[in-house]
Amino acid sequence: MVPLGRMLLDEIEAFVNVVDAGSFTLAAKKLGVPKSTLSRAISRLEDATRVRLLSRSTRTLALTEPGERFYAQVGPHVGGLRDAMTLLGDAEEEPQGSLRVTMPVDIGEGLLGEIIARFLCRYPKVEVEVDVSARTVNLVEEGFDVAIRASQKLKDSSLIARKLATTALHLFAAPTYLARRGTPRSFNELSGHDAVLPSHSGFQSLIARPSVRFPARARLHAADFSFVRQAVRAGAGIGPLPSFFAREDLETGKLVRVLPDWSRQAGTLYVVYPGQKHVPKKVIAFRDFVIEHFAKIRKDVEGD
Repeated sequence: MVPLGRMLLDEIEAFVNVVDAGSFTLAAKKLGVPKSTLSRAISRLEDATRVRLLSRSTRTLALTEPGERFYAQVGPHVGGLRDAMTLLGDAEEEPQGSLRVTMPVDIGEGLLGEIIARFLCRYPKVEVEVDVSARTVNLVEEGFDVAIRASQKLKDSSLIARKLATTALHLFAAPTYLARRGTPRSFNELSGHDAVLPSHSGFQSLIARPSVRFPARARLHAADFSFVRQAVRAGAGIGPLPSFFAREDLETGKLVRVLPDWSRQAGTLYVVYPGQKHVPKKVIAFRDFVIEHFAKIRKDVEGD
């Protein structure tokens, strides 16, 4: 068998992409290359190893036993190896150019502005255009380089996602509201209070336990946490907010945390970018910078 070091990275990467996609057709579409290119690359890999890695027919594609072992070893690392080689290839070249970033309103207003400002200081040749939107942007079709997304599950397998943190929700109220209505001491005591809740589907199951409804009366629903924060701060009721989103208001006394032992996991934050053969250096730099900074503030994001 030929040692791994003598194999070409392109062939290994083609193999991993085909396995990840489940077919030559889907992998070729994702990479923007003909199916024949991937087929020849895997044939060269099998010739070099003298091992059959894939069982192919007109309708099915399956890993052989050696193929499964090989994929388990190289699959998780091939993307990082490609990035590392890209960085080595242009080690003297700074990240530069225009970087288009999209993110939800809540994330943009509550956390990312400060991080992006620091990113610009570190990389003076990069210009950042930020789209703050409630909709899910199609990165490839709309020409975006990278996204920050909050989700319980990412659906688009053509994108590469790196986890940043798990977001936590806590309950908050304005001091004026609590002075007027009193402070609840237990979850059941919320039944005597007004609530400000996000209106997106599935939120009730997120903040309550199975078969137990959130007891506070929802007098106001809002499309995003930005409006929930404004309404709660104005005294409209008790509302759930991501811990990082309420940090500044807690420090200034505009909000008070209610039921400190209550919290819920709201989803996961990811940095997401299109899967492609050569990831631009500006995208790699932004991805690594955001991951680095979330590691420092993870307690703030994930809560107590």
